[in-house]
Amino acid sequence: MKKFVAFVVAVAAVPALVGPSFAQSDKQPATPPAATETEKKPAMPAPAKEAAVKSLAGEIVTMDQGTRTFTLKHMADKKPMQMTFNVEDPKMFTQFKPGDHVKVTYAEMGDKRIVRSIVKG
Repeated sequence: MKKFVAFVVAVAAVPALVGPSFAQSDKQPATPPAATETEKKPAMPAPAKEAAVKSLAGEIVTMDQGTRTFTLKHMADKKPMQMTFNVEDPKMFTQFKPGDHVKVTYAEMGDKRIVRSIVKG
């Protein structure tokens, strides 16, 4: 009988003790917590990451000075492929012509490939 009474008391006491911890309050804290040092500073945009520089060797197929692009034919997995590159310096167009074999170092920025350097080879 003592075990039964102890069990009933325990069953009644657990919800009485635990219940208030689950209750939600409609009140907001009187003062917001103090801002940390990083929260006080204005948000700065993340620095742009430098795109990974890649290189590729192939043959120039076409050059378009109006759009500052050229197309390079190369082999990938034993299949001929073509890639289009954007050139920032228009002087590069005067040094090369279609049919030249070149090695291009470029960076991918979104869907564009920006040429960093190009050499005959």
